Amino acid sequence: MHQNIVDINNFFSLFNWEQINSFLSYSFEKPWFFTEFSFLLVFGFFLLIYAFLVDKNKWKKIYIIAFSLFFYYKSSGPFLGLFVLMIVSDFLFAKYIAKQYGLKKKIYLFISLLYSLSFLLYFKYSNFFITNFNEFLDTDFHLNNLFLPIGISFYTFQSISYLVDVYRKEIEPSKDISDYAFYMTFFPHLVAGPIVRAKDFLPQIVAPQIINTALYKESIMRITIGLIKKLFIADYLGKYVSLVHETPNGFSGFEHLISMYAYSFQIYFDFSGYSDIAIGLALLLGYRLKDNFDAPYLASNITVFWRKWHMSLSSWLKDYIYIPLGGSKKGVINTYLFLLITMLIGGLWHGSEWRFIFWGLAHGLALVVHKLWSYFVKTNESNKLFSLIGIFITFNFVSLCWIFFRSVSFETAFQSLSLIFTKLNLSEIIAFSVERKEVIILIFISMLIVFTPSKIKQFIYSKIFLLPTFTWVIWILLALQIIIQFKDEIVQPFIYFQF
Repeated sequence: MHQNIVDINNFFSLFNWEQINSFLSYSFEKPWFFTEFSFLLVFGFFLLIYAFLVDKNKWKKIYIIAFSLFFYYKSSGPFLGLFVLMIVSDFLFAKYIAKQYGLKKKIYLFISLLYSLSFLLYFKYSNFFITNFNEFLDTDFHLNNLFLPIGISFYTFQSISYLVDVYRKEIEPSKDISDYAFYMTFFPHLVAGPIVRAKDFLPQIVAPQIINTALYKESIMRITIGLIKKLFIADYLGKYVSLVHETPNGFSGFEHLISMYAYSFQIYFDFSGYSDIAIGLALLLGYRLKDNFDAPYLASNITVFWRKWHMSLSSWLKDYIYIPLGGSKKGVINTYLFLLITMLIGGLWHGSEWRFIFWGLAHGLALVVHKLWSYFVKTNESNKLFSLIGIFITFNFVSLCWIFFRSVSFETAFQSLSLIFTKLNLSEIIAFSVERKEVIILIFISMLIVFTPSKIKQFIYSKIFLLPTFTWVIWILLALQIIIQFKDEIVQPFIYFQF
């Protein structure tokens, strides 16, 4: 009997209860995200149980919602309660809106939108308004020490699209709160998109999930490619970019130019990598999220660029800001004005700083210029030379604008631009290539990837899909090796986590 007690004690001593408690608790210094080894490990166990629930719709929903809420808690801690409150409120508001008519219906919509936006305005923009109020009126109001809940910009926009679509009668309000909670909390897209529309996702919740070999292959490839984009390209380029922007005076114009291009590729591979992982994780569960990128750096003009970059946000801004304002139906001048307003809002959505507003304004002006150009100058879109020139101009314009996106302030952004245009010494190319050869190699690889025509990429992907099963085991092992390799490194959070 005594021996049995000893054995039981020895068994329980194998568990490090301190580590278990640490795992179950939120850490401000180390929030959860997809490249965390602990997340991948837990997700593996999650999938094992999910396999037994995939045909049991009710329990499957509850299981995914519970895991998604835990995921959000590990990402944003105490703000889980705020998120749950928004979900319950939206569910009730939508039901009230659907039952009303005329002015009363509009009032309910206005109240519901104001309620949803109030959280975003408070946590993301209150310090911005207070700071500018103090500077303008020479006052000294106290600034709030606010922590921005991760993903609030994304799930607020999802909330708004749901309420507006119910108001427009494009969808019926969810009858079951678990369906709406599933849509809002679904962890692959929860913290950094893509921004999912209720009318695209809610039907998938009630439909039976078809999970087959082709779906598994696509998901594994998506996840692996996303990890490679993030850990092998984006994070390494990010180290050099951060170095330049931390001490801009210590670098030449040429180094700032390289940093500009490095960040252009960093933000693309970082965000598209996240989107690939999110889409891949969703596919593993039998749900399909829309693509968020479509070779944006191959766009021959700025209008096409915004059809291909962060497509879920671009289409959201178009459907819920630009078109409601009047779109192109209220005259040429108003069309241009609405474009500027829409892009200013898009810039402000990214961050509560003037540099983001300026970034949005620059893109808005570029869209206006392109519309004017298209109106007065008839160009041959099929002309390959013209297309190449357009790609070159668009990519470099977008890259220059990224400087304001990445810089810590207006001053450092203009400083960087000044160095590029006034102190650019191309004789530094050889010396830089020797000292920073890894940066040059990564930029070259990035160029090969982003500027390879989509048809060629699709051809390569189609051939990969035909490979035998054992190669997919290698894909899985490669993905795990990438995570294990980098688990002790300082992996940078995804850029769009800050929005």
